[in-house]
Parts: sequence; structure tokens; C-alpha cells
Amino acid sequence: MTDSIIDVRTPLAVSPSVRVEIGKDRTLHVLVGPVTLHCERHLCEELATTLAVAMVRLHERDETRKAPELRLVTPVGTSRCSP
Repeated sequence: MTDSIIDVRTPLAVSPSVRVEIGKDRTLHVLVGPVTLHCERHLCEELATTLAVAMVRLHERDETRKAPELRLVTPVGTSRCSP
């Protein structure tokens, strides 16, 4: 038998394509499809912040983005043309 260390990981968040786990050594493991990142907490926080900023900027420059459709909603039982 070998004296190797077994890395026990605890899931922190899971989605269909992404999983974030924390190891006994407090290393965060970010699994995205076939890629796994092993990060210290401060690097994972920086990654999350940078991705969030990028997604906001991507949304702002999206030329196909439409303005939301707005319409007047009247309470039930009232007419829009009341005197």
C-alpha cells in the first residue's frame, strides 16, 4: 500500500456544464467541460469578477439586443377609454 494523499473534495456549486469543488487543502477546483482549473481562493474570486465584467460588456455591445416590449396593463374590469 502506498502512502499517497487522497484529495477529498466537497462540491460547492453544480450546474449542467460547470462544477466547483473545494479540496481538503482549501484549493478550489473549477470543472468546465473537459477543463479543470485548480485555484487558490483569491484567484477564483478574481476569475469570477473578471468573467462577470466581461459578460456585462458583452451584453452592452450586443447589436442584436432588443429593447424590452412594453405595453400598458389595465386592472381587470376597467376600460382603457373611461370618461
